[in-house]
Amino acid sequence: MKSRRLLLLALALLTGCPDALPPEECFLTGAAEPSTLIIAQGETASVRVPATSPQVCDTPEDAHTPESVTVEVHGPDNLPVPATVELQPGTWFATVRFTPKSTGRHHVIVAFAPVGSLRQFDVHVAQDERSLPPVATLDARPTCLFVDRTRSGTWLCDHLALREPGTLPQPVGRESQPATAVAGDVVWAMTETEVRRYVDPGTGPLVLTGAAPLPPGSYDTDRTPHSRLATEDEYLVADATTLHRFIFREGEGVLAFSNTPWSSLTTPQLTFGTDSTRAILVRGGDTVWLVSSAQDSVTFTPRTQACPFQVDARGFYRPSTTRACAVLAGEPVGHGEGVVWTRDTVQTSTGFIPVLHRHEVSAAHGLQEAGALSLDSSITSFVQELRPGPSHPLLKSSSGVGTLATPRWNAERTALVLALLPDPGHANHITHISDHFTWTVNRLGASGVRVHPWTSSP
Repeated sequence: MKSRRLLLLALALLTGCPDALPPEECFLTGAAEPSTLIIAQGETASVRVPATSPQVCDTPEDAHTPESVTVEVHGPDNLPVPATVELQPGTWFATVRFTPKSTGRHHVIVAFAPVGSLRQFDVHVAQDERSLPPVATLDARPTCLFVDRTRSGTWLCDHLALREPGTLPQPVGRESQPATAVAGDVVWAMTETEVRRYVDPGTGPLVLTGAAPLPPGSYDTDRTPHSRLATEDEYLVADATTLHRFIFREGEGVLAFSNTPWSSLTTPQLTFGTDSTRAILVRGGDTVWLVSSAQDSVTFTPRTQACPFQVDARGFYRPSTTRACAVLAGEPVGHGEGVVWTRDTVQTSTGFIPVLHRHEVSAAHGLQEAGALSLDSSITSFVQELRPGPSHPLLKSSSGVGTLATPRWNAERTALVLALLPDPGHANHITHISDHFTWTVNRLGASGVRVHPWTSSP
C-alpha cells in the first residue's frame, strides 16, 4: 500500500495535480466508444455504453459517477427512432435499447450528467437472411470455390458436375485452378491443354459439344485463368497479360478465335485478392471491361482502372476507340454480373474509415460508381479469392461477434444496405457468396457443402 501511495504521489507531481494527494478517480482514463454493431432488422439492439470517466486532475473530488442519462437514435433518414436507456447505479455504464424498423445506419447519441459527457456510435441494421433454407448439399468436393447451376439443374462445384446431390460427379475441366463458367444450359471449362464446351440435355451427364486447344503466345506460361466471362456461344478468359476468346459455331464446334494482349511486361500490374488476381472481366452490352491495378507513375500509389474492349470487324477484341478507361476508387475486392466492388480508406475528422464502393456497368454509361458504404474501423471486410468466379464482399464485426453480412443493393432506396447471411453455426466453416448462391464449406476438409439461394439485388 505504501509503494502504491508513493506512485500516485509521483504521478500527481508529473501531471500538475494539487499538492494534496488527489483521489484515485483523478487517474482514470476516458472509455472507448462502443464498437459499431451489425444487427438484424426488427431485432432489439441492446448496447452497454460507457461514460467518459474523469481525466487526470480535471474532475472535482466530489464528482463520482453519472446521475442521469438520455439517448437519441436517428435512422438512415435522420428521423428519430424510439429508444430507452437505463443507467446502472453507481457505475459508469448505461444500457441502450431500441428496435429498428428499417435497414441502414442508425446513429446513437448518449448524454450523461453531470459527468460523462456525450457518447456517439453507429448501429448497422441488416436484412435478416440467416434462416434461408439450403437448396442443396454437395458432397463432391470439400472446397467448392466455385458453385453454380445450369438452367436444367446440374450443379457445378469447381471442375465437377453433379446432376443430383449425392450422385457420382462428372469431371469437366482441370482440378487445379478450375475455370468453369455457366451460361444457361451451357458449361465452359478449361483443361491443361484445351477449352471445352458442354450442354446440359436435361437428364444424365453433360454432353461435350466441342473443344479447342489453348493457343500459343501467352505471356502467362502457366495459363492460369484470372477471370472469365461466358455466353452460350462465347468464352472469354483473361490471364495475367492476355485476353483469350473462344467461340462456338454450329457444325464447326469450338474455335480459338483470338487472343489480345491487355498488358505488357513494361507495365507490370499489381495484384489483388488473396490469390494474386491481376484482372477482372465484366460485361456491359457489346463492351467488355477489364479491371486491373497498377502503380500510379506520379503518386506511386495503387490505381485501379477499367478499360473497355470491343469486337472489331475481324472478330478480335481490341481496346475501344469510342470509350475511355475509367479510374475506380480503391482496390478491387469483388465482382459479379456487371458489378465491380472496390475498397479504399477515407480520412475523416475521427481517423481513417474503410469504404466499399459498388461500380455498375451499363451499355449507355460504361462503368460508374453506384453506391458506397462506410464501414467504420470496427467492421472487418474479408479479402477473398477472386479467380474462381463472382465473389461479393463479406463483412463482420471486428470483435468477431455475430454472423457474416454482405452489402446488398436496394433499388427502392437507391442505397447499399447490409444483409445477414445464413449461419452454419460452426467456426470451422468458410462462407462464399456469388450472384446467385451463398455456400459454406468446412475448412477442416470434411465434405458437405451447404448451398443457399441468393440475390445480390432483391
